[in-house]
Parts: sequence; structure tokens; C-alpha cells
Amino acid sequence: MKSFDTITLRVFLATARLGSIGAAARSEHIATSAASRRISDLENDLDTILVARTPSGVRLTSAGKVFAHHCEHLLSKYTDIRADLKRFADGEAGDFRIAVIPWAMTGTLPGIIADFKKAHPSVHITLQEIFTRDGIRHLREDLADLAIIYETGELGGFEIVPFKKDPVWVVGSQDHPLFDGHDGKSTIDFERTLDHEHLSLHEGSVLDELIAEARRKAGRNPHYNIKLMRFTSLLSCVEAGLGLGIIGEKDLRSHLHGKKIKAAPLADDWASRNLVFAFPKAQAASPLVNAFLKCFSESDS
Repeated sequence: MKSFDTITLRVFLATARLGSIGAAARSEHIATSAASRRISDLENDLDTILVARTPSGVRLTSAGKVFAHHCEHLLSKYTDIRADLKRFADGEAGDFRIAVIPWAMTGTLPGIIADFKKAHPSVHITLQEIFTRDGIRHLREDLADLAIIYETGELGGFEIVPFKKDPVWVVGSQDHPLFDGHDGKSTIDFERTLDHEHLSLHEGSVLDELIAEARRKAGRNPHYNIKLMRFTSLLSCVEAGLGLGIIGEKDLRSHLHGKKIKAAPLADDWASRNLVFAFPKAQAASPLVNAFLKCFSESDS
């Protein structure tokens, strides 16, 4: 099958995810016409319509949904094969692709990467900031050798090495009633926060889903009047008294001084998030992955 290659599979999955061939082409850095031709060639080879083209974009047909499921497995298997073959290299040269959530880059990680580069000058490192769910996709589709993301149930089948913990905190304005009588140190039960307005940050993120699940367990359906994309926007709204924010301690710590806000860690078990290194199981034999993890273990993190 001439058109059946990893680039075409990634283009198809991006089209399915984004609902647009043009957007998929941009995400894979190819021309829209080339992306459209690849999908058409796939459909001709398979003798099946995979996407329904509409004036507003595209959607998967029933056959397309089945094919997308197989694409994920094929790319995941290809990643395992590619990683397994890497063990024949000596690890002193080559490409090393890292996908990392933005929050991890605010701590010691940049220094660890710098130390690794000095110790391995012949290794070409590329780094891309992503959200956790995109990090998992990067691993499955062989777009990254190592992802530094929050631990989630979707990481089954990958090797996991702990990095650091990032407890979840609640933050409100200085005069918010939630903090009346609070000593500034003790934890607060998440259920107590539900009597007050919440602000949504990064809708659809792993933390957002954890919050939504905790609300459902407490018998409260998730609903937000204010939905935000940026952490700075959240802090501004919190400071203005528009509602409570739920956010990781690592993001919050440096902002606690100089702003008219109060914060406390949540007491719930789900509110202790783990930041981890994740990589395909076959990558456990990769000299570059092992060298990077050794560099991490020898740091002060």
C-alpha cells in the first residue's frame, strides 16, 4: 500500500482530532493539498470513505473512526519498534526529542537539560511545550522520546519515573469567606469550596477533569460562568473577587507575595498530583533516555 506510511497516519489522526484538513496540515508542517491527497489516497487504497467533507470542516465516518483506532495502535507499535532498535546505538549521538508541560519548565528542569547537553554535545535535543494529553499523543505517535507530564490513568503501557509532586491548592481573594479564620497553613476540603463560585482554567486539561470528577462525586455538576486560558488571567480574576481558583502549588508559589490573595492546599487524595517522566517501554533500553534520567538523578531535584 503505497500511501500507508507514518506521516499519512499522523495526518489522518490530526484531521480526526482537529476536524479540519487544513489545520491538520499545519500541525504536521505540510501543504493542505498534500494532506488532502494523502487522505484521498488512503481512501482509494482502502476502498472506503474515511472522512465526510462538509463546508465547515470534516468529520469521521463510521469506517473512519475504526481506522483512527487502528492508526493509534499502529503508530504506538511503530514507536516501540523504533525505540527497540535504538538500543543498538551507543547513546553518544543522535536526536533526543522531549515533550514537556510548561509548569515543569519553571523549576530545575532547564538546568538538568543544560547539564545533559554539556555532557552529550553530539546529541541534538529538541524540546516542545505541550499539555499532558498532547504529551501522551506525542509518545504514541512517535513525536517524542520522553514526555514530562502529570501522571494520569492514560499512561498505562508506558514506563513511568517519578519527577516531583505538585499538590493542588485553592486560591481566593484576601477577603474571600472561604478563608475566614484560616490559619494560613492547614488544608481545606474541596467540598467546602463548592459553596462558592469557581473559575475554570484550561478547560479539558487533566486538572480540569480531576476537578469535574470531584464535583460529580460531591453531587455538584460542573458549571462555570468564567472560563480562562491563562494563569495570569485567573489570578487577576481571583484578586478581583470573581471566584476561587484551583491550581497546582508550583504555579502559585511565586505569586503569593505582592498580590491580594490567599491560598491553601486541598486535603483530598486526588489533589496530590505527580509530575513524571514517561516513555515507551521499549525506550527503557535507550541509552539517551537512561543518560538523561541519570543526569536527573544526579541533580539536586
